[in-house]
Amino acid sequence: MKSPTLDRQAVATFLAGSLLIAISFLTNYGHGALLKLSTLSLDEQIGVSLHIAALAALFGDAELATRLRDRTRNKVARARQREIRRLIAAIRFQLADTPRSRIQLNETLALLLEELRTANPSSPESS
Repeated sequence: MKSPTLDRQAVATFLAGSLLIAISFLTNYGHGALLKLSTLSLDEQIGVSLHIAALAALFGDAELATRLRDRTRNKVARARQREIRRLIAAIRFQLADTPRSRIQLNETLALLLEELRTANPSSPESS
C-alpha cells in the first residue's frame, strides 16, 4: 500500500479543518491542555480526545477524497484510451482493407466488448 498523499484540494481542506479544530480546542481548553491531560477532569479529557479524533477523521476524509478524484481521473483516461484505440483500428481498417487489419479490428472490438462486459455485467452484451 502506498503512502497517503493529498492533492491540493485535500491539503486546503485539511488545513482549513485543522484551523477550525485548533480554534475550537484553544477556545475551550487552552494551549496547555495537551501537556497536562492527566490532570484535567474527565469531561475535559474526553473533549481533548475528541478534538484529536476529529483531526484524524479529517485527514482520513481528505485522503479518501483524493483517492476518489484519482480513481475518477484514471477512469476517464482509460475511457479516452479505449476510444482512441477504437478510432485507430477503424481508420486502419478503412485505409487498408486487408486480412491483417480485419484481425486487428476484430481483436480491438473483442477487447472493447470484454471491457464492457466487466464494467456492466447486467447489460445484454454480457449474455
